[in-house]
Amino acid sequence: MQRNTQTKVKIKQALIQLLNQKHLEEITVSDITRNSQINRGTFYLHYLDKYDLIEKLEKEILSNIQQIFDQPVKKEEENPLIPDRLILDALYYVKDDLAFIKALVEENGDPKFVSTFKKLLTNTVNKYIALHETNQLPIEKIPNDYAEEILLSSTISILLLWIKKDGQESPEQLLKYINYARDTSPAALLQP
Repeated sequence: MQRNTQTKVKIKQALIQLLNQKHLEEITVSDITRNSQINRGTFYLHYLDKYDLIEKLEKEILSNIQQIFDQPVKKEEENPLIPDRLILDALYYVKDDLAFIKALVEENGDPKFVSTFKKLLTNTVNKYIALHETNQLPIEKIPNDYAEEILLSSTISILLLWIKKDGQESPEQLLKYINYARDTSPAALLQP
């Protein structure tokens, strides 16, 4: 079991290095096995091909983040949307796997990953809105679907910028930015 885990870590590290050098479509199984210093047979014991590798690694990330958002919420933690504790836990999770997640969201990575992550956030936000009818986004001049899109897009944009900047700010600071963007009109964000 330990050996399998070490092999998978080597493969993942090789993939990160390769994604920093060339586009996902250009990467071959040979590249991955050469960089991870394993033979092709060992690679194929774990994955069908590079797409299976990417899919399994992405599913693991998204599943772990979903598990964070699915944690029970205490009454005193209620938030208009996702409770801060859960967002913070998710940010720490992203920070712990930042090298790989950054490789996925950068130019050479997998563009589907960002859209799949946005769907996860959309479903999570909608779940929390449905749980608390009083948490409907109260904007009279814009329908809820537009308001939700603005909120999700700003949150995703903040998160992606943080990832691309190598997680320079702490997760706590990023949570403040996300909450400030949520609670402030876009025009007010740009005012001096």
